[in-house]
Amino acid sequence: MKLLRHLILPLLVLTFPEVAHAHLISTRFGEFYSGLLHPLTTLVHIVPWLALAMFASMQGKAFARRTLPLFPLAVGLGVILGYSLGGYQDVLILNIISFVVLGALVALSRPIPRYAGLAAVLLFAISHGYANGDVDLAHGSLTLYVVGVTSAAYIVVTLGAGAAATLSEKATWGRIVLRALGSWILASGLIYGGFELMGISGA
Repeated sequence: MKLLRHLILPLLVLTFPEVAHAHLISTRFGEFYSGLLHPLTTLVHIVPWLALAMFASMQGKAFARRTLPLFPLAVGLGVILGYSLGGYQDVLILNIISFVVLGALVALSRPIPRYAGLAAVLLFAISHGYANGDVDLAHGSLTLYVVGVTSAAYIVVTLGAGAAATLSEKATWGRIVLRALGSWILASGLIYGGFELMGISGA
């Protein structure tokens, strides 16, 4: 009898199915999650963002504190510009350059003038945001999409910079690990850029 009850209840539940929305259409949050995941699932964005986080932590706490709000806000501005002005394909070249430059800065682990560093952060943030603005939202909410991309930028830079700072401060070999990661990012950027120059799309 006990086994019968355990079988009947699930069967009764299955006889009254409800409508399911895979992309949260009914809650209007689909655009937010689309914006959140768009840069996090693309290597040309997520890897340079992690490199930027490591670079910011290696430039000191004052620089990192300025980078944390500046980067996501500039990414959000770039998304709005990209969506408003239309896709500009050459921005991919600038994003690949950020791949190489940020990887090199992490690998070198040298302090640079604060304003030069912040200018690089601002430039690359807008270019990456612009690339994420090339999206067809149809009748979706641009505001939710922008907030999603901006949130992704803030999460990546905050967690990445915090992890990098902890690693470099708590372990004597931490900075060596970060520099090695920077060299790998630099090499990956060069390979990626080479594929793009040869016209091998989707590399």
